[in-house]
Amino acid sequence: MNSAHPPSLRGLHHVTAVTANAPGNLDFYTRILGMRLVKKTVNQDDVSAYHLFYADELGSAGSDLTFFDWAQATPARAGAGAVGETGLRILGDTHTLRLWGEWFDENGVTHGSIETAFGLPTLPFQDSEGQRLRLVAQAPGDAAAGTFHPWRGSPVGIEAAIVGLSAVNLAVRDVDATARLLTDVLGFHPSATDPAVFETGAGGPGTQAHVVATAKRGSQGAGGVHHVAWSVANVDELLAWEAHLEARNYRTSGKVDRHYFQSLYFRIPEGILFEFATDGPGFTADGEELEHLGERLSLPPFLENQRARIEAGLKPLEYKPSPP
Repeated sequence: MNSAHPPSLRGLHHVTAVTANAPGNLDFYTRILGMRLVKKTVNQDDVSAYHLFYADELGSAGSDLTFFDWAQATPARAGAGAVGETGLRILGDTHTLRLWGEWFDENGVTHGSIETAFGLPTLPFQDSEGQRLRLVAQAPGDAAAGTFHPWRGSPVGIEAAIVGLSAVNLAVRDVDATARLLTDVLGFHPSATDPAVFETGAGGPGTQAHVVATAKRGSQGAGGVHHVAWSVANVDELLAWEAHLEARNYRTSGKVDRHYFQSLYFRIPEGILFEFATDGPGFTADGEELEHLGERLSLPPFLENQRARIEAGLKPLEYKPSPP
């Protein structure tokens, strides 16, 4: 088996969390946060549950925050073995964050004060089920900012829209062991601004994992993260990572066809589920047109013949895109 180190992970691909209230979740992430519902589909491993994808205008890899809809899920418990917080990128500064804070106040959103994290101004807040999130403001002129495709639904103006993921907070008992996994096995490197932050690919916002020590054990559930996905360019890289991990005695799922991307799953020793996912083919792969993403229940071809049964088992969930 070829165990040569694969190409570097490109950064965050998506973060998948759990909701016990799909209508409330849809309202929060589209109306309050102004993200676009780019895919309303089902959990391919549990077709009785919605899988909702919120992202930028194009549904770009690296901008997706997704949710499994499990109405009976108990609340998540913060602690080791869980993702404690997810950072969301905006382009702006402290003034931009103040605008978001005012909007949160108007809508009863729990939030903290503007503070520096990852060397950038940030605003911590919680969604309607208590999931911990953080807006991370990056100057639009920053050469590392990249190209973005903000969605017109931003309630504080498109220039302040959420444009992608920034970082995840990994809560662990053994920081040193997790750091060695990230650097020696997965090819991350410590950030120049914070030794507890590890980066992959080009580094900077969108590529970061913040490792935090805690003695308390956490658990998954509503208002918490289910897994973190990191981006690879294509299936060849995905298979290279499979060989690399299994040569080092990490058990993987093998390649899994998610239709919108191809995936590989494994758990880090602390119990957090990592996924590697290809950048394509993307959310138009099922024939849904870009301008109408998220407006109807989309199913990959291998589930299409079950549409009537699947739709009968789901509660209607209507999405009204923001006007131009």
